[in-house]
Amino acid sequence: MLGWLVDFFRLAWGLLYWNTRKSLFRLRRGRMRCPCQSASDSGRALETGCDACLHWAKPARFKRVCPLLVDTPDGLRCSADRADVRPFWNIAGRYYGGTLAAIYLVAVLGVFGFLRSIGYPISIVHVGWPGLWYRVPQARGWFFVERANRAFAAGKTSEGLLFLVNAYEFDPTNYAVGMALARHYQLLQPGLSDNFFIRLMHDFPAHRDATAQDWYRSLLARGDFGKAAQLARTQTVADPAHASVWIRALLFTTQRLNDDKLLRELLADNAPEARPWRQLLETEFHLRAGRKAEARAVLRRPWPVQAPAYTFCYQASAFAALGDTFEALDVLGTREAVIGQTARYTLELDILARANSRPLLVRDVDRLLSQPLRGAEFLPTIVLMCGHLVRHPDAELLSRLITRVNQERIPFDNESAGVWFSLICAAGSAGDQARLHTMVTQLKQAARSSFVALDAVESFFRGDSAARRATSFLPILPLPLEVTYAMLERFPGTLPASAPARKP
Repeated sequence: MLGWLVDFFRLAWGLLYWNTRKSLFRLRRGRMRCPCQSASDSGRALETGCDACLHWAKPARFKRVCPLLVDTPDGLRCSADRADVRPFWNIAGRYYGGTLAAIYLVAVLGVFGFLRSIGYPISIVHVGWPGLWYRVPQARGWFFVERANRAFAAGKTSEGLLFLVNAYEFDPTNYAVGMALARHYQLLQPGLSDNFFIRLMHDFPAHRDATAQDWYRSLLARGDFGKAAQLARTQTVADPAHASVWIRALLFTTQRLNDDKLLRELLADNAPEARPWRQLLETEFHLRAGRKAEARAVLRRPWPVQAPAYTFCYQASAFAALGDTFEALDVLGTREAVIGQTARYTLELDILARANSRPLLVRDVDRLLSQPLRGAEFLPTIVLMCGHLVRHPDAELLSRLITRVNQERIPFDNESAGVWFSLICAAGSAGDQARLHTMVTQLKQAARSSFVALDAVESFFRGDSAARRATSFLPILPLPLEVTYAMLERFPGTLPASAPARKP
């Protein structure tokens, strides 16, 4: 047994050593003596002994290194003339290749068995084929994502976050996991949340615009208007496809900050993407400075026919702010094809409420609620109405909306969650405490959870909470952007007394 082991290691070394020496012998033909044949023999085939095999426990095993060694009646002899001695790298390749393949197979089976025993959703092909090795950390990442989801479902938030961090460390290419971490950290560790959003925008350029919008919603919900304004200023030029969304965001946030610096930067920007907003910005500067006549003059100037959709929304809102109700409604009527029906109704309801034109307001609400829309088709209308009722509380209109919602029997799920939270905000803004409590109770039952966040929302609207800003709970509610804007406008600081119910 010992002799076999010794010869085994001699084989492993000899495949390299003797093939190398014989290769040098062939290269230096005539200037170097044969490295393996006995120098005292004739050097002719079948007459010459082999010095290379003399130290092996069983010399015949050297045939695995050099097949030129053969058995003869006189013992082991070399079957080649001295000049014809040559290396056999193909034999070395088979031995080493086979050994490495066997080791690799054992390693693959071991790693695969270990990972599957833990529970990673992985195939042996992913472990065995180098081109698919990237799937191994991905599988480990998804394993921790599943554990995180189970932890969140069980109400173990800290444990779920830990699993998400592990998932992202194993697979930093998983955009969904990075986004989930950014969203979960926005309330408890906003700085860390911002870092995740910045990293996602850098590492996933294909998702940059969507990431920026999510980040803006996060900043807006927690009231970080400074960062939100800077992001909106950057994206107004960087994301032309959604420039209307970003210019509105920039106007809203700079108004909250009472700072026009970023607006002036945009006005001075010579980039082609910034030019369509110059007339709008000029109007805004006049309005903020209280120069109403100058603002009207700019608003009444011809606006470019191909101007972005939001310019006409802004034009209508600006006329309404100046008290020019009919001019505001005229803009909406002539530009509906550009701005869309949802934006038209949103602005029209706001304009009519400001002008105290209740008959026209009720007519528009009835028209909206009588639309033959069903299920998910009706959700945008609910959001539109909730945004309006947060800005302009009205018990009668809220009751009409709730009646239609009850008729539709809209379930509480991921798609409709924002709508239900919007309805809660509308009821709370109207001071309808009974309906507010009923909806909170219904949502808890539908979610089969204690839903502590909803208790905080109910306390806020009851005035029982020490917090007096909507940003105290907005980060934990997935509200549509329009309702978030309405909440920040209505509750920027101290919770005002609920508006009295309006009579028909």
